[in-house]
Amino acid sequence: MATNLTKAPLLRKAATRGYSKLAPVSGIPNYEVKTSTLPNKTVVVAADNDSQIARVSIILRAGSRNETAENLGITHLLRNCAGLSTKNASQFIITRNIQQVGASLTATSDRETISYTLEGTRSAVEKVIPYFTEVATQQVFKPWEVAENTGRLHLDIATRPLQVRAIDLLHKAAFRTGLGNSMFIPKFHIGKISSESLQHYVCENFTSGRAAVVGLGMDEAEVTKIAQSLHLGSGEGQTRPSPYKGGEVRSDKGGDLAFVAIAGEGASLANAKEALAFAVLQRAIGTGPQVKWSARDNGLLSKVVGNAEFASSAINANYSDTGLFGVLVAVPAKNASSVVQSTYKFMKCINVSEEDVSRGKNQLKTALLLEGENGANAIENLATQAVLTGTAHSATSLAALVDSISASDVQQAANKVRSGKLSVASVGNLTGVPYMDEL
Repeated sequence: MATNLTKAPLLRKAATRGYSKLAPVSGIPNYEVKTSTLPNKTVVVAADNDSQIARVSIILRAGSRNETAENLGITHLLRNCAGLSTKNASQFIITRNIQQVGASLTATSDRETISYTLEGTRSAVEKVIPYFTEVATQQVFKPWEVAENTGRLHLDIATRPLQVRAIDLLHKAAFRTGLGNSMFIPKFHIGKISSESLQHYVCENFTSGRAAVVGLGMDEAEVTKIAQSLHLGSGEGQTRPSPYKGGEVRSDKGGDLAFVAIAGEGASLANAKEALAFAVLQRAIGTGPQVKWSARDNGLLSKVVGNAEFASSAINANYSDTGLFGVLVAVPAKNASSVVQSTYKFMKCINVSEEDVSRGKNQLKTALLLEGENGANAIENLATQAVLTGTAHSATSLAALVDSISASDVQQAANKVRSGKLSVASVGNLTGVPYMDEL
């Protein structure tokens, strides 16, 4: 009797039937981004990347910069209230229907925006779009449901890493109000923001002229249909100006480490070329080790500080009308004085060579393309561009634009930082951290 051992198993045959021709789960990396604007001024962005996972995001210019002294922290509470009962669905119905189809809904916010993102298979997303739009635009904020979030607010504040706290304080030092508002609610406001305050904030900032709807793994017609179905107020509202001012904020928390952030004014998203130049400069200065498991950072700052025990990363935050560029260092308290002194001097005399710029451009293009392969990062980037600039570019397009940045563009960005007023924020064990007027 002949043996069957030499024959290819059924599963192996199935694996050779051309399945490698299918797009990967994350979709194709090079895709077309289509942008349009509805008559009510809502921006619509669609990018069909052939992904098996569809994502759609409703993003609004309603971040913490729009808060006032009376409602500080309201965006933090609003973020945590995502998924509560709406005008037409209870919290239980929303949760049950979204989970039943295997989809997920998340809410995120930053200083300029708050976004609601739904992701799942294409069929799953299609089934629960009505609940998704309800969560984003039809909130009712029942007092007893809002009150249940009090414990979560306390937990969010208690578990903030010190490096996050340092960046928060840096914005406070740099802008004071507006962009200087924290993304976390102050302790003295927990439990004091009412349902009426939440509803007023939503009515004031959740308008069609301040919104964008972005779909990844969806065609333009689908995304446009979602945008047209939104129940949003009319108008664009007002975005409070937040000019760069500069200053110092310190928060002594004890411990073994000091986290110190030093920065100057950066680029706004309105100036794309300058924003890319600052992004290249960020990579040239260094954003941590580029080799996995390595502790070595080949950036400019590491070469200046020398062999001291510390970790650092360049900071580059771009907003609709301004930006913030600098360095965050983490250092043992005993070594803080010398490291902070060296870092401050570096920020006042940044110089880049052709080699530094070339390295920075290569690292930036790599980072952009790798982020573009991650659907969650890709839709976040597209959504931010759409709502703040009115258009959007794929990671591949942005990477191509990086090649147009010259060494003189990057040096010009560096000159803007070193010639301007710096801001300093420090948190942790500050016994060895010098004050700004001592630097």
